[in-house]
Amino acid sequence: MKGLQQLLTVLALLLATSTGVLAAYPLQVRDVAGRLVRIAAPPQRIYVQNGNTMTALALLEREDPFARLAGWNNSLGDSDPSLWRLMQQRWPHAAQLPLLPFDSAGHVDLEALLRLRPDLVLLSLESRPAVEGGRIAALLAALNIPILYVDSSRNPVAHLPAMLQMLGQVLGREAEAQAYLEFYQARLNAIQQVAATAPRPPRVFVEIRAGRLGLAQCCFSQGNTAWGYLIEAVGGRNIAKQLLPGMTGDIALETLIGLQPDVYLMTGTQRQRKGARTIPFGYDISVSEAEQAMARLMQRKGLALATAGAGGCVQALYHQFYDSAFHIAALEHLAKMLYPERLAALDPDQTYRELLQRFTTLPDAEFVFHISRNHAGEPC
Repeated sequence: MKGLQQLLTVLALLLATSTGVLAAYPLQVRDVAGRLVRIAAPPQRIYVQNGNTMTALALLEREDPFARLAGWNNSLGDSDPSLWRLMQQRWPHAAQLPLLPFDSAGHVDLEALLRLRPDLVLLSLESRPAVEGGRIAALLAALNIPILYVDSSRNPVAHLPAMLQMLGQVLGREAEAQAYLEFYQARLNAIQQVAATAPRPPRVFVEIRAGRLGLAQCCFSQGNTAWGYLIEAVGGRNIAKQLLPGMTGDIALETLIGLQPDVYLMTGTQRQRKGARTIPFGYDISVSEAEQAMARLMQRKGLALATAGAGGCVQALYHQFYDSAFHIAALEHLAKMLYPERLAALDPDQTYRELLQRFTTLPDAEFVFHISRNHAGEPC
């Protein structure tokens, strides 16, 4: 009998290890906002405010990142429709999950949220002022429903490790979080070692979602947020940072002509609005489609003058990396733009494929994330 009890104990421990539930609950974690939050038990009914958080959950809950969701705000389907289609291909039941809109200004149907019976609510860091300044935080606290603030967009490089470690702890997926972060950090360190020896930081201008308002508009950019921080993480100098009074805004083309950035970067997206003429990066498109869209943008009046300092070369990159746990591929693309000779062997697309293969169960599919062209229509 004693031998049988010992065997059952060992089997129970092995099962707990394999399912990632060795964490002792209740536990206390620190979220991206710096708050200490008590988690009473393994969450089974999670509400997710930002659909892009699913890239992080795909790294942690590899077999099914949607399994514990009680409902979500499917912003992923709007911001990155090609990735959402890929996720539906892998997990068809995700399309049947209850949808509940919840914006960063705190607008949400509270009764509908409570009807989902969540035992954990993952909210975007940018929504914190509205959530805590209104009824939401107090009501959820009264019902013992914990809120964890997450972020992979406002400050991607600083916040992604903390977010993955926190979620790994909460979900009992600490090993998965650690494995990916070791992969991530090794590649980031290699880039930053090269950047540290550059004689001066390359001056970068990033035009966010180029063509988002059509072909007559230029040039919307970001300062201390998102792409601005991604550029700085690889040793670039984001020239919009000193020009914008806030985190985002338009910079006059005449100003860019005077500044002559070393690297001119456009980001592109399949997210469409009426009149948008963006570069449709992502899955389910061809290189020729992306090149045609980019050629139209490069024909805008004055752009050739603004890119003269970059040798007439324009870089273009998948916009949605700014809000993705997979953004190490974007950092490698950026680094290769800034230090093309020293990082000639770097293959960011292969890095992306490797991370999906090693750390997720997303299917392999064709994608287009980056192209570069000069004003003669040739690669550069």
